[in-house]
Amino acid sequence: MEKKTLKKIKIILLIIIVVIGTSLGILILFYYLIASKRPEFELADEKIDDFAYWIDDIDKKQIKDSKYDLIIIDYSADGSEDEEFTDDDVDYMKSSGDKKKLLLSYISIGEAEDYRYYWEDSWDNDEDGEPDSGAPAWLDEENSDWEENYKVKYWMLGWQDIIYDYLDHIMDADFDGIYMDLIDAYEYYEDDIPNSDWLMIDFVGNISDYTKTNKGKDFLVFVQNGDNLLKNSTYRDYIDGIGREDLFYDEDEPTDEDDREDSTKNLNKILEDEKTVLIVDYPTNWINIYDFYKKCVDNGFLGYATNRDLDSIYEYWCFPPT
Repeated sequence: MEKKTLKKIKIILLIIIVVIGTSLGILILFYYLIASKRPEFELADEKIDDFAYWIDDIDKKQIKDSKYDLIIIDYSADGSEDEEFTDDDVDYMKSSGDKKKLLLSYISIGEAEDYRYYWEDSWDNDEDGEPDSGAPAWLDEENSDWEENYKVKYWMLGWQDIIYDYLDHIMDADFDGIYMDLIDAYEYYEDDIPNSDWLMIDFVGNISDYTKTNKGKDFLVFVQNGDNLLKNSTYRDYIDGIGREDLFYDEDEPTDEDDREDSTKNLNKILEDEKTVLIVDYPTNWINIYDFYKKCVDNGFLGYATNRDLDSIYEYWCFPPT
């Protein structure tokens, strides 16, 4: 056999060995994650060890058929009042058969959305992102990073009245709880309003009291982001858990180590209170998805990897819903 041919065979064999070895290593890593004991939390007398997050173009049957223990969805199939879910719709989606599925309704309390039932076109008729004359005093400029969303002075009664009416829609539909977004809106105002953090804490506390008074103590109150407020024990008393976005990955880029450590310390305060931590990151690379779930398990958090549009429900064989 010629030396050149022999050399080619050796190279091919080496490549095969590397590929097999790498594949075997990957399988071992995935098996390790699948076999790991998941964090488990008790919510409304139900044990959960996984969750999903889907708020755009929701398919009721997919929600019903999903094996996830807890799912965060919008109160409406497409965000509009015409397509808002009824109590029959919610009961249908929760009827998974083997065990009760918990459904939380998404609600933004820190920004106004111009596709919601409460919005009036006259508030920004020229669509320049600035409130027009005659717009309510609580309405502020459009979020430059997120079209159709406007900053609000959330401490003003006019905005809070809208939120309480919105909560009535959610409670009438028999959701198991709420998932409040834009908690970190207080940061936008902190230079001009020194107690903007306390104004948000009071708002969340009043919402918690309102919903639990009307639906019972098992009605779940979750917040998203703004984890610096967790340093306040009064705030932690108001909530049943927190969701945190972009903790480990910003898309496929690892997040800043110092920021991650600070947030993890804050989130651990909730764990110490025996409450629930949900982590939502948006990696697309499968290695990062694996690493994300592993980090969540290692830290005692429940994780869910998805796309930032939140327009579908995802399952991964490395960490499938049970």
